[in-house]
Amino acid sequence: MQGKRVVVLTGAGISAESGIRTFRDNDGLWENNRIEDVATPRAWQADPERVWRFYQARRRQLSEVEPNPAHRALAKLSEGLDHMVLITQNVDDLHERGGSEDVIHMHGRLETLRCEPSGQNERRMEDSDLGENFLECNCCAEPQRVRPDIVWFGEMPM
Repeated sequence: MQGKRVVVLTGAGISAESGIRTFRDNDGLWENNRIEDVATPRAWQADPERVWRFYQARRRQLSEVEPNPAHRALAKLSEGLDHMVLITQNVDDLHERGGSEDVIHMHGRLETLRCEPSGQNERRMEDSDLGENFLECNCCAEPQRVRPDIVWFGEMPM
């Protein structure tokens, strides 16, 4: 497929096959959580502990899942193209672990955290980063609390 340029858009279905719970299934993540309670800037202001616990559980789940054949097939497809843009609505890292490079994450990434004052992102996936306690950034002179690097409802992607 030399000379071909392709754009691919993926969503929850591709990662569901790997065991990532989706938000809208009958037993999905919204089943026990209202969107307003865990996925908005207002929720972060009102109950940061609840929001933090919700996303830390999602972050821990990443170590329990593996890319599936669809993730690997997209990586293989890109090898035979002059240029492929892979855009995902997913916040997991399964495309990258499946071999894809330069993935555009529309809604953010679970494996990174964002310093609120500076806006800088840090990849933080060590076991010590996955507990219930809030984490602080490594970028400010006086460390600041970080938040999930997720685009919440009511926010614009950065």
